Amino acid sequence: MRPLALAFTSAFLATSALTVPALAQDRPPVVTAILQSFETQLKGSASIGNIADDGSGNITVTNMSFDAPASGTEPAIKFTVGEMALNGVSDKGSGLFEISNATFKGMKVDVSDPSGATMPVSVAIDVPEGRTEGWYVLALGDQPSALDQFRASMSVARKTEFGKMTMTVNGVTVTADGYSATWDGDPNTGSGMFDARFSNLVIPESAIAMLDTAGQLKQLGYTDIRIDLSGKGKLDVTPEALSFDMSGAYDMKDMGSLQFSAAAANVPMAAVGELQSASKAGREPDFNAMMPQLMGVTLSSVKLRFEDASITKRVLPMIAAMQGMDEATMVASAGAMAQLGLAQLKNQAFTDQTVAAINAFLKDPRSLTVSLKPAAPVTVQEMMGFSPQDPGAAITQLGVSVSAND
Repeated sequence: MRPLALAFTSAFLATSALTVPALAQDRPPVVTAILQSFETQLKGSASIGNIADDGSGNITVTNMSFDAPASGTEPAIKFTVGEMALNGVSDKGSGLFEISNATFKGMKVDVSDPSGATMPVSVAIDVPEGRTEGWYVLALGDQPSALDQFRASMSVARKTEFGKMTMTVNGVTVTADGYSATWDGDPNTGSGMFDARFSNLVIPESAIAMLDTAGQLKQLGYTDIRIDLSGKGKLDVTPEALSFDMSGAYDMKDMGSLQFSAAAANVPMAAVGELQSASKAGREPDFNAMMPQLMGVTLSSVKLRFEDASITKRVLPMIAAMQGMDEATMVASAGAMAQLGLAQLKNQAFTDQTVAAINAFLKDPRSLTVSLKPAAPVTVQEMMGFSPQDPGAAITQLGVSVSAND
């Protein structure tokens, strides 16, 4: 199904403009370009109340509405914007438009999934205002390349800020202080450095109670959950392939921080184009055609790290009680149990390293890190050639390691 985050992010990054009741030829080209970008991400119909264009690069669009009906496992989505004001619009050539700054008022997203997997889902997202600076939008030509289609689907702005946000899920309200992002790079391809953050996402006690019916989080001393979400990295895009090196973090107040990073290269633009074409056509991608293209994709590194901020010491006694033992006994036996489970990997050095890290973390929980860092980037073709009978060799070749409190 369409991820709820996609609708959420679409609203925040302002990759949206909608068709006008007037003839298409009366619509400013930049509005058409924004519409193309939006429709690449969400399928549906659109309408606009009014467009005011002063002819000097300043355009105001009011009462925009986008409707995507429910389809299969995909929920219905309605996205509205009370007003979008585009200022300092300039045509940079080759279908690229620069918008000096843009402001947004009254953004709302409503998601309805009456046939949810476990229960009907109703989500309402309210973002009163936001703004961007240095926003670049690419209009697609008659025969766009895979690179053009990829770039047109992106929202690229030097600076993006959205204020207080409210999300109501099945009657329970979650809030966030805001969203901010910066980008610096090539507006023609989207290549560049990016940094983004959702600040102080608050999940209240009433929402936790719906998910944690046993009240275990409350027993641990958490009445609400406060999260900062962040991500940054570098994206390189060429007509042939894209590469990325990015990281992200979920920082949970008084609980801990879950961090991740990954770097890969040589992702074929042809494969990216097939994924986009399949999504637009509502069909499954042609993986038989894509697999030969993906064989040359290289993986340089992957890291998953947890930094504790008190949750481990709170949860250990609860876990121990569930297993019918005290905390000290459980911690003392954790390494031995891990060693038994890891023996089947047939890599004693990795097993010893992992057991040592687990023991160190449980005795003094500060951080636990799992890293994959091969001596040289490994291709998908090489990874598919790893022997399932010798997982230890794959662990060595991929440079997998586990460490604690570093």
